[in-house]
Amino acid sequence: LADYVVVNVSSPNTPNLRELQRPEALDGLLSALQKRNQELASEHPRGQPVPLLVKIAPDLSERDLESIVEIALRANLAGIIATNTTTNRAGLQTSPEKVEACGAGGLSGRPLRSRSTEVIGSLYRLTRGRMTIIGVGGVFTAQDAWEKISAGASLIQLYTGFIYQGVGIARDINDELAEILHREGFRTLDEAIGCRVEGMAAA
Repeated sequence: LADYVVVNVSSPNTPNLRELQRPEALDGLLSALQKRNQELASEHPRGQPVPLLVKIAPDLSERDLESIVEIALRANLAGIIATNTTTNRAGLQTSPEKVEACGAGGLSGRPLRSRSTEVIGSLYRLTRGRMTIIGVGGVFTAQDAWEKISAGASLIQLYTGFIYQGVGIARDINDELAEILHREGFRTLDEAIGCRVEGMAAA
């Protein structure tokens, strides 16, 4: 019934959920899920395991990302979704008082864009392109999507952009991405994945 299943261990809105990103917890969780995934597939003729991906936080160090990639590869995951919302409030135009009044929770949209792209670049380098990366965080335009694709994302997800621009945002991004690919000299999107990662700093 599902094209893929996401293990979300990174929502900041659920107390202690992000603790599951620690190596011991994540290794045990993903191993158990993949084992059950294989068991369910074996119960059906021509059954195939459902692709399993893990969704991670942007508020992780390079060392954290190294551990997550190692675990994800060992668990034979289909990919990593980068990233969930952030708990970082730096650089906002809104006054600290108003931000504080909003309470705790994850920040999405444009303030997340650069950080999520940095994480994508690090993941692409660490996986050497061997794992699908789904880029999400602050995508409102084709240029935003292009930044994530050229950093290493194979696919793009949207959420906040839909709220502000409606469902037509997907069509607009696709049309403009085709123009960007042509301008940059790529025949297909696959050719462009990770094309600028070498010039990016580590997360």
